Amino acid sequence: MSQKLSVKHSATGKEFDFELNRNEVRIGRSPDVNELVLDDERISRRHAVLRREGKTYLLIDLKSVNGTVVNGKRIEERLLANNDLLEIGGYSLLFDEGLTPSLQYDSAPITATALMLAPDLLASSLPRIDVSALSSAHPEELLEDIQTLKKKAETLAHLYELNRLLSSTFSLEDIFEKLSDMILRLTPADRFLVLLSDKESGELNPFFVRFRSGRGSAEDRDAPVSKTVVDRVLSERIALLSSDARADERFAQAQSLTIQRIHSIMCVPLSSQDGLLGLIYVDGRNPFEQFDSDHLDLLNALATAAAMATENAASHAQLVKEALARATYKRFLPQHVVNQILADPNAISLGGISQAATILFSDIRGFTALAETMAPDTVLKILNDVFSGITPVVFEYEGILDKFIGDGLMALFGVPYQDADSALKAVGAAIAMQERLAVLNHDLRRLGLPSVSMGTGINTGNVTVGYVGSAERTDYTAIGDAVNLAARLEKQALGGQILISQMTREALADRYILRPRGELELKGKRRPVQIFEVLWQESQSGHREDEGEADAPPAISPPTI
Repeated sequence: MSQKLSVKHSATGKEFDFELNRNEVRIGRSPDVNELVLDDERISRRHAVLRREGKTYLLIDLKSVNGTVVNGKRIEERLLANNDLLEIGGYSLLFDEGLTPSLQYDSAPITATALMLAPDLLASSLPRIDVSALSSAHPEELLEDIQTLKKKAETLAHLYELNRLLSSTFSLEDIFEKLSDMILRLTPADRFLVLLSDKESGELNPFFVRFRSGRGSAEDRDAPVSKTVVDRVLSERIALLSSDARADERFAQAQSLTIQRIHSIMCVPLSSQDGLLGLIYVDGRNPFEQFDSDHLDLLNALATAAAMATENAASHAQLVKEALARATYKRFLPQHVVNQILADPNAISLGGISQAATILFSDIRGFTALAETMAPDTVLKILNDVFSGITPVVFEYEGILDKFIGDGLMALFGVPYQDADSALKAVGAAIAMQERLAVLNHDLRRLGLPSVSMGTGINTGNVTVGYVGSAERTDYTAIGDAVNLAARLEKQALGGQILISQMTREALADRYILRPRGELELKGKRRPVQIFEVLWQESQSGHREDEGEADAPPAISPPTI
């Protein structure tokens, strides 16, 4: 079972569990920099951090204003123990170290087996009763058959009970918690152990353990597992029972089993259509209450239900993960890039490649001065309305929204897949953004709010593109001189202007009406850069300002995605 914090807010009563499944967990009020976010004004933005130390965690207070308390004492650092109570602001957090059992194998050879049963033969041991012969059957034989049927009916009832419990459960721990409850209640098992198979290596790893005696003693936790039994179950996909493991010849030299007083063992596979998920291993110490075939039937049937529930839990977790990822990525990436990331999560790795791309910067002109004369909520409304209107345009033209920069944005075209039309799409997006802004301004004026204008700079060139950041948070972005030039062009653009570089002009192939705007001196560049303005209104209407009426080049429409 994984380690976790049981979190509760004293004022609202809100409770939730936070699983500790990474080497470092940052705790604080700000959602931008913390994995565990605690919404309380008494908690610092960066309040504390948990760092894995061996099998537990080291809690470090980050010099917070109101401090961090463990078991009633304020601490700077504290190595956590099971059931330690943390107090941070108005939250209490109970540390549960979990039970990750150590796995020790005993390799004694197997010479005898009490019972082996394939998973699909659960009903094979049902007695065959000839109804026509009931009148002549001996009463004791009939009673024995009825008792056998009763036991099988009880097994089916328990299976129904488990399926009902698992129908709405998507947590592996909850699945095996319910299963262990049933096995410890209905059989003489003293230990219930689940080993799950690693998807990549196929190696079995301990995942869940439960003892009849609660958390179990150190001796209980170190009790060995028969490697012979496990190997047999794995290789033959059978359910196996040894009714007296200590007396069985195969354990004659297994001194550790004798010391642990293990008398009987059951082991069943957790199988799915795609292969082996793992196995369930139970053992008991009481020589007067040993496992029998009915117990094996029960465990085998419950394991089948648990395997299905385990697959459902994995599918549910994957669907939730994909839904969250899709919701996150769709805010910044076009649909085809989101699909690529979900199809190949390994594509998200730190680092980048060099490739040609077109970079667009756009910024609202005079917005800082405008904001000083308006209420903050009005400023945010205007900004959100503008961004909500123009951001979809970037995606329509297969661009990537790199980031918002104050009252501006940066977008990339021609990444992650190289595209010979990246310049055309970037300019097409810039024009569509200006047109969308004209509609938004009409709505703003109707509400009695001031209209806004936007300047845009576009450049094409080689950049390094890829994922930059840390293991916890990454951003897809572009770096290089070509990015810097696009930003400089945007600074030169007036409201309503779209300025492009010579490199972008060459990539447009006379598809838009352009006007030279001189040269731009750049620090570190030997030669000045030629600048051109896209006469987007004339390009769209087919009118050349300086040449009179002429055939205008066709406008670029949003590509079909």
